[in-house]
Amino acid sequence: MKKLLVIFSLLLLSAPFFKLSADGFQIPQQSAKSTAFGGAFTGFCGDASTVFYNPAGMNNLYGQNLTAGILGLYPYVSVQTPSTFNTTQTSSVYTPIGIYYVGSFWDKLRIGLSINNQFGSSASYPGTWEGEYIVQSIALKTYMFQPTVSYQICKQLSVGGGFVYTLGTFSDTKAIPVASNEYANGEVNLDGTGHAFGYNVGLFSKIWQHGSDSSAHQSFQLGVSYRSALDMTVPNGNVNFSQIPSSLATEFPGTENFSTNVNMPAVFTAGFAFKFSCCKNWDFMVTYDFNYTFWSTFDSLHFSFSDPNTPSQGFHYNWKNATANRMGAEVTYLKKYSLRVGYYIDNTPVQNGYVSPEIVDANSTGFSLGAGVKFCRHYSVDVSFLRSDFTWNNTTWNNPSNPSGGSASIAGPDFSASYHRIVNMFGIGINYQF
Repeated sequence: MKKLLVIFSLLLLSAPFFKLSADGFQIPQQSAKSTAFGGAFTGFCGDASTVFYNPAGMNNLYGQNLTAGILGLYPYVSVQTPSTFNTTQTSSVYTPIGIYYVGSFWDKLRIGLSINNQFGSSASYPGTWEGEYIVQSIALKTYMFQPTVSYQICKQLSVGGGFVYTLGTFSDTKAIPVASNEYANGEVNLDGTGHAFGYNVGLFSKIWQHGSDSSAHQSFQLGVSYRSALDMTVPNGNVNFSQIPSSLATEFPGTENFSTNVNMPAVFTAGFAFKFSCCKNWDFMVTYDFNYTFWSTFDSLHFSFSDPNTPSQGFHYNWKNATANRMGAEVTYLKKYSLRVGYYIDNTPVQNGYVSPEIVDANSTGFSLGAGVKFCRHYSVDVSFLRSDFTWNNTTWNNPSNPSGGSASIAGPDFSASYHRIVNMFGIGINYQF
């Protein structure tokens, strides 16, 4: 019986600790300016964040370019179950950063560097609630470092690429169904640090242009990029059991270690930007990106534990590849004052039957607004706002550790609920060119 409880608890703690935000656990918005365009930036390459969106687009910039900014994600998630009218996440604000540099040292060669957070989010719920065996609190943050180069093959075509090093941290806490005289439940916490290596490559083409590079009246640009998958290895994470009855102390050791691998997906993007001027003082632009994210690589997680009494486990999540369409528009007056708007249609990788309080994701749309001011030749500031709002009614989470429908007493309970999720994102970025 004790061994059965150990397996039961392991199956419960296996719930996917990375599935926390829209777009799976990916954050497509990586600068204030790109956010205002709904994330459609691959063919535009309008500031130093092109190091992330399309490395080849660095050849669209001149001189030395520095972009630094921060985004504030304010999530709201409401969970309604047949027995509970409403439970609200108590998540804190998540603040991804982006620091990008592009330098022009030779006529056709650019060198760049980016530091950003491409995956992650956080979620937490009240200490005692209906889904406490699935999640109580959870957090993931990744830090990407990407040195990059690009080269202009000819006037119409540039290529670029960069090496990506990823450092990730996470924590996950939930209840486990072992009662004692003092406590109604036990508790387990996992935390660890992992790393991964990958790359980012791209093509950028000025298909057509009327006028000089610095004062083109009309232009049509294309961009293509591919960010590789990142297989993050967590070699020595920590597991802590607490509030455990003394009779189960050997099966639930106070501390031990675990290892796992988490596959973060590859992303292919193709996009364009069309610029035109209709009179002396006004400039207009429209942008579009198509994303294809290879989420099917994240179909399972496998845990190996250091204690021999804790059996290794593997769990299936059955994610699918997903697409997104992003579009934006901009109007600029006197080449100094810009207003922007964006819209996107995002398809979730999470299939029906796999939506849980940790995986609050669905096919969704969002809109964005933004503005930019160029104060002088060297300085400009961008601000943005993005909102996503969706409801998913009456969906059941079938414990992904038991896809064939085995005994619920071993695999853990299913969880039926309706979800309402809102994400508001505010961004500010400062650009310096010299």
